[in-house]
Amino acid sequence: MRDTETTTIAPGITRVETVIDGKIHGYHVLDGANGPVIVDPGVADAPTTVYEPALEADGWTLADVSLALITHADADHHGGNEELREHAPSVTLAAHETDADLMESVDALMDERYGMFADDHGITYDKETRDWLDGMIGAGERIDLRLRGGEQLALADRELDVLHTPGHTRGHLVLYDATHDVVVGGDAVFGRGVFTVDDEYIQPPPYYLYPAYQNTIELLRALDADTLSLTHYEVFEGEAVDAFLDESLAFASEVDALALDLVDAEGPLTLREAIDAFVERRGSYGLDADLAYPLSGHFAAHVDRGNLERTTKDGLVAWQKA
Repeated sequence: MRDTETTTIAPGITRVETVIDGKIHGYHVLDGANGPVIVDPGVADAPTTVYEPALEADGWTLADVSLALITHADADHHGGNEELREHAPSVTLAAHETDADLMESVDALMDERYGMFADDHGITYDKETRDWLDGMIGAGERIDLRLRGGEQLALADRELDVLHTPGHTRGHLVLYDATHDVVVGGDAVFGRGVFTVDDEYIQPPPYYLYPAYQNTIELLRALDADTLSLTHYEVFEGEAVDAFLDESLAFASEVDALALDLVDAEGPLTLREAIDAFVERRGSYGLDADLAYPLSGHFAAHVDRGNLERTTKDGLVAWQKA
């Protein structure tokens, strides 16, 4: 079993927090209308090492879990689908339709999500990182219910809104409890990056859809929630919610401006060259290869705006002034 800390963040919404590889993982159990609901089955063994003790403390078992709502396709969020279904054969796995195929196939996840920069940009994770990701994922499992956002999830005494919040992935989802002003947000926003529990950088904000990511931040700001519970951060409450969303938007705005400046100064520029130039100007973010996500997103946005155009350099995609 993993060491966990359980907190009630609203009636019927329990956060079960653990630390994996130095990073906070805050998962959630909801008092559903037809039994417990979990938000993200987590890493491969999280159903038994994280969720099961919390469920048993409330008189439930894993077999009682009626629904798992998966916020998005990432190893540490849906990697436990296989183990959950082994212990709860009748569970319904639900996710956004645009992320569902990646959850059903480990090969698709590794190639299309974690290898998305290989062909055009020559950027791949090293073997150690790929093995680390692979170790968090069980076998692909069928997604039973494909969502679009706009649905409602029934708890024992009220309903939560399912909201589509793309940016980190195309099909990211969050849950909004309007009764208690709570957002259960997965990896919807990232401030200025992800940190260890010792406050050291792990990675930069890994969103790659822009301005979709900005729109997600603005949506969360408009909800004006009192509580924001994301997976890899301590729970934000009150003014800290607005501060974190402002920080997330500020980072994205800074990268948007810097991406254009880098091409103006050094273009035509490949994605690898852009990452190196970014780190030279702003310092390391830990897993600097993940700067490929936001930088590629902002380059694409500048192409759409007519500021930049795609070209090739040494056989790789590059960007230059339009």
